[in-house]
This record gives sequence, structure tokens and C-alpha cells, in this order.
Amino acid sequence: MLKGQRKVNIAGSASGLGLLLLAFLLVNPLGSLSVSALEVSRDETDSVETGEPVAQADTNESRVEISFTPTEVSGEMTPTTAAGLKKQLEAMVTVTIQNAEDYTIYIGAKTTGLVGVNSGEVIESIKSATSYEDLAANSWGIYYGEGTTVPANATYLPVETGRGMRMEAGGRTTSTLTKTYALGFAANINNQMPADTYENQITLSVVSSPLEVVGLSSITNMQDMTSAVCEVSEVGEEVQLKDIRDGKYYWVSKLADGKCWMTQNLDLDLSTSIALTPEYSDVATNWVPEYTTATVANSSTILTDNTGQRSWSLGNYMISNPTISSDCGSAKNSAANCPNQFTAHDTPVSANGDIDAHYILGNHYQWNAATAGTGGTITSGQASGSICPRGWRLPESNSIAVGSFGGLVNAYNIGTDAVKMTSAPLYFVRGGGVGQGANYLFENGGSSGYYWSSTPASTVDLVYYLAFYGSANVYPSRTNNLRRLGHSVRCLAR
Repeated sequence: MLKGQRKVNIAGSASGLGLLLLAFLLVNPLGSLSVSALEVSRDETDSVETGEPVAQADTNESRVEISFTPTEVSGEMTPTTAAGLKKQLEAMVTVTIQNAEDYTIYIGAKTTGLVGVNSGEVIESIKSATSYEDLAANSWGIYYGEGTTVPANATYLPVETGRGMRMEAGGRTTSTLTKTYALGFAANINNQMPADTYENQITLSVVSSPLEVVGLSSITNMQDMTSAVCEVSEVGEEVQLKDIRDGKYYWVSKLADGKCWMTQNLDLDLSTSIALTPEYSDVATNWVPEYTTATVANSSTILTDNTGQRSWSLGNYMISNPTISSDCGSAKNSAANCPNQFTAHDTPVSANGDIDAHYILGNHYQWNAATAGTGGTITSGQASGSICPRGWRLPESNSIAVGSFGGLVNAYNIGTDAVKMTSAPLYFVRGGGVGQGANYLFENGGSSGYYWSSTPASTVDLVYYLAFYGSANVYPSRTNNLRRLGHSVRCLAR
């Protein structure tokens, strides 16, 4: 439920400016046209030279970046007739816009003509849109279009001064939007122009306003989450967000520890043919799991490897009586074998307001699958990645700090009360686990909940995790289960 709203603007001005030096050299007569990226500046306090590496931006920052490829282009001409000789040169510009409420991209020039440095003679801009073939002698024009190359049938436009022509305008964009444009410069010069260097300055600019954030209600996708969104949300604010990777919707809420958590189990199926990428997932580089998610727990899906990457989807079910401990037993193949504990229920594919979705079973993952291969055999620190959506991560354990299972348990004064764990607003699920032996398989469904953290134990085969069972047993920092077991996953915002 939305308790209140506070509005903030993502920090910083996000205007961008890119300059291209355009020079045309005519000697006896010989021409050379060059385009180079000189400088990009966003505002008085934050500038970057084009071509230099840009530091990884804070995902909360409103920013604009402009870069040119290549930094220089050139061509030679030798016009010999009054009809002139045509030349077309190309450059490419990439514009990156992050966290903008709206944006407009412009292209303009210092003057409408190419001006001779020594003679002062001018090669005038065309007066109306013109094809390359129809370009008049001693005139020039500009083309722009989304893509990486100038098309053969490009239409060249008159040159405008100042801010110039509006290339594109767009509305709200969260996270990062990247646009690539081909720029074309076409000139027709005849043998009547005196030898000289004819030049101009082309300006590409982006004007945008910082994104206005109104807490969780301002975003629609899991991947839109930032620390700024969570910060301005009210404790108790709750929404359903879409995971772009598979279209499933999850309940998320800002909880009493001041962090935004998924209040529903992750239900992401993994595939050996689909990589998790940094664009959509909590990974630094592309990661492909070693196994596709299994749909049953049986002898063929057992993997007694503590660096294994198995996962299981044991049916579309929700727990029937969330707060009551009712053990289905062990050696089950799926939730369908536990009719007294689980009821058929699909993960939503729309923001349908389904409260029962909090209690969906979700998938079970081995720890090295939950950590997207970054857990392995580490025995200190934290696993650096996870299968959570981008902007989210696994909670920590062996801690009572904010962002850990212990911190969350303390924030709600849970102590050993497992009923509080399974009640609103936490909604943890007694989803059991997947054991790696014929006598275990799917076990403890309906009585126990097990959730992976990002924190390894000092023993190579163990890891910290959240466990609760019965009515009075809650352990936010347990380490007695092997990494090979299949546990549930909840993510919290970075």
C-alpha cells in the first residue's frame, strides 16, 4: 500500500554538448574535409574529453554523454569544371542518456556556410532539402539519421546556426538509453573557388531535465530500481514490478530496515542457451549456467557438487497455509506431491494486485547458480554476482547490518518467531529445499524455509543462509547446509 510520496530529482544537470571541427581544404584546387570530436561538457562542474575513458556512472545520476567515431574523417577533391565535384563524408555519433524526465537532441553550426580562413569566401548552405545527386555547385548540406551508416538515398538538409535542427525528442527514460546516429556532410565545389581552407564548427547538443523520482510508484520494471528510488520511498510502500528477462511480476516493498526487498520468491528459469547479461542481471559479464532449470527433482537431476549450477522449478504453486508448519516429508519429486501444503498458482505476468503471489513457491537453486557462478569455492567476502535482476543483489548473512537477513530480523523484532517471518509484510515462504540424494530430493515443503545469502562460510563447502521452521525457530545466519543443496532466493535493492 502506498503510504505517501516524496519527490526528488535525480542529481545533476544532464545537458550535453559535442563539437565537430569541419574543414575543407582547396588547393590548386584540392579539397580535404575532416571531422573530429573536440570536447564534450555536461555542465560547469562535470566535463569529459571525448575519447577518454569515462568512469562508471552512478546509476542514480542523471547524465548525458556524447562520443564520435571516428574522431577524424577526411577526403580529397580536385574540381576541374564549373559544374563542380561532389564529395560525401561520414561520421557516427553515440548519445547516452540516463535518468532523464525528457530529452531533445539538436544539431547546428557556427555559421550556415563553410568560410575560407584566408579569403573569407563562403561555400553556402543549400536552401532546401536536396539529394546528393542534385547538390548545386559551391554548396553543402548535412544529413543525420539513426543508424551507423549514411544511406545511398540520403536527403541532405540546410545548415542551421545556434542550437540548430531538432534531431529527436523523447520522454522519460530510466536507467540508460543509447542512441547511435550516422552524420553525413556532402559538398559540391567547383574550380571557381579560390584555394583556401574552408571551415565551420558543427555542434551536437542534448538538452534534458533530471528524472523526477516518486519512490517505488515511479518505476515499472525490476531493472529500473536504484538506491534513489528506494531512498525516497516510504516504509511500507509496495508495488509489483516486471522482470524484463521473462516478463514475470514480483511484489517488492520498502521494509523497516530501510531497504527495498522482494517480498516474493524469485521464479527465474535458467537455460544453457540464454546468457544472463549485465544489462538485465546482477552480473559483471555475460554468464551462461551449466544446466537448464529442471522441472522435477529426481535421480537424474541430483548433482552432488558444491560448485554445481543446478536449479529446479517444481511446479507453479503457492503455499496454502503460510503461517502454519505442515511438513510434506522428503523424497518428493515436486510440489504436486504435497497437496496438503501447496495450491496451484502461477507467477503473475501483469501487475494484477494478486496478494497471494507473495506466497508463490518460486524456484530452488544451488548456491553457485544463485550467485551466477561467482560463489564457487570462495571462503571470505561476498559473492560478487547473482541471478537477481540488475539493480538487485542477494542479501548478506553472518551480520545484523542493514542489507542482511540478521538486520531484517532485528528490524521487525522477530527473535525466533517463525510466524512473523511468514506474515505480512515479509511473506517468507516455507518452500523447503532440494536435497542431493534419493532419500531427500524435494523435502520439508510446508514446514521450513531456506534462503541463500551472498556470504560464504570459512569452510569451502558451506555458506551462510536464512533458515526458519516450525513456529519458534528462526536462524538468519546458519551454515550447516552444503552449497550443493537447492534453496530459495529473495533479492534486495542495491
